Amino acid sequence: MIHIVFVMPPYPYSRSIGNREGNRQIGLMPPLGIGYLTAYLEQTGKYHCSFVDSVAERLTTEETVEKVLRLKPDIIGISSFTTFLLNTAYELATRLKQESPNTPLIIGGPHTTSFGEQVLKDCSDIDYVIPGDAEVPLLELLDQISLGKEPANVKGIIYKNKDGSIVDTGCSTPIDNLDILPFPSRDIYNHDLYEPLPSLSPKRPAMSMITARGCPWARCKFCYQGGKYASPFRRRSPENVVSEIKDIINKYHVKNIVFWDDNFCIYPEWISQFCSLLKQEKITLDWSVLSRVNTVTKNMLQEMANAGCYSIQFGIESGNSDILKLIRKGHTLEQCRDAVRWAKDVGMETRAFFVLGFPTETPEMSEETIRFACELNIDYVVFFSYYVAPGTLLAEIAMREGQCFEFIGQHMPSYLPNTYPDLETLTRKVQSAYRRYYLRPRYFARTIARTIRRPHHLKNQIRAFNYWLRLSLKKWTRNKNSTVNIT
Repeated sequence: MIHIVFVMPPYPYSRSIGNREGNRQIGLMPPLGIGYLTAYLEQTGKYHCSFVDSVAERLTTEETVEKVLRLKPDIIGISSFTTFLLNTAYELATRLKQESPNTPLIIGGPHTTSFGEQVLKDCSDIDYVIPGDAEVPLLELLDQISLGKEPANVKGIIYKNKDGSIVDTGCSTPIDNLDILPFPSRDIYNHDLYEPLPSLSPKRPAMSMITARGCPWARCKFCYQGGKYASPFRRRSPENVVSEIKDIINKYHVKNIVFWDDNFCIYPEWISQFCSLLKQEKITLDWSVLSRVNTVTKNMLQEMANAGCYSIQFGIESGNSDILKLIRKGHTLEQCRDAVRWAKDVGMETRAFFVLGFPTETPEMSEETIRFACELNIDYVVFFSYYVAPGTLLAEIAMREGQCFEFIGQHMPSYLPNTYPDLETLTRKVQSAYRRYYLRPRYFARTIARTIRRPHHLKNQIRAFNYWLRLSLKKWTRNKNSTVNIT
């Protein structure tokens, strides 16, 4: 049996989100993609998979190489989940190739979606790139490698042939019926290494799931969903999703599920059928979702709340209409107000993402976003600083309208728009947003009222407050000459 070892490259996750290194890594969940690939390969009976999560285990590159090679892999798959992991992924690939030159190295992840060929040019030690959905092309590639054949007929891969030239075999045909895929193999994870955010896990154990692939909107300029290999939107049947829920309840006694779909609240008929099935099967658990504000209705949210959905998270991004148009978000501020009000009315907790420092955004525009967040009075908010994702439409605008710096953390600015005087000003803006939001009397009043209704949330509320407070008070430092080029 051929042994595949999947590996997540090293990355100081705790530092990036403001956690102390000695703490458990709050907010880190198992990468479901690895679980899906493992299940798909192992069902053939020809492949056995292992997983080394260097991020969760806090391994250095050398420690990662040692652990991977100790597993005696026949093939190594590197997952570069985000672009800022790319350099460590390259470093890891180089060290693995030095120590095991005959072991094929395969890489996948969001960056490869837009820059597949460039990955092979940037890192000669990588043998194969798989952009987009990987189950089918990976299995076909592994079959060809095991037979010693060149994979020219495998759709959905990019590789170097014997003369060193790069071959792009084109897009693979996506799986339309996601129900045929096996449930992700969760035994491959060390569950003790992962800890969901307090606001996402009022009850434990908690696990994550996805019901769909791709994004039904797929037009935001800051996102990879518009890339060449981006997945079209497809959704599993409600019956299939409920079957997986029953499976993980039986195996892991799960009490809380975090759905990571880009937009769970799409297709009202699907939502109604899903909620009905949960009641029909007498499944009682807490679950949370992500959604766009312009695809929810109050009736939909009421159905979800009645079936156990206690929390919904909206990607609001900005409180400035001009910025929303720039990033092609596709919603209005009034739609944001409606969605948040409806969610509160049906008893859901509300969460939201906001981003400060978009290209062309002035400090005054950032102030509008902070004020809008305070107006909505959402239960939990995150203020990210804009990060330039290479290959996206907004990245082209960003490089004309500002400059990039070394990525240090999700909240530490790595991009400075020309409309801001300096990085320090933007950094202070992000941190002050947290203080001004979470230290408001109106926020405390809502928190106290919610805790009275749900006393078991008190512990998570305290942990969440401490988390955001540390983040807002953390002293960020960087090399002032750490500008970088984004290509």
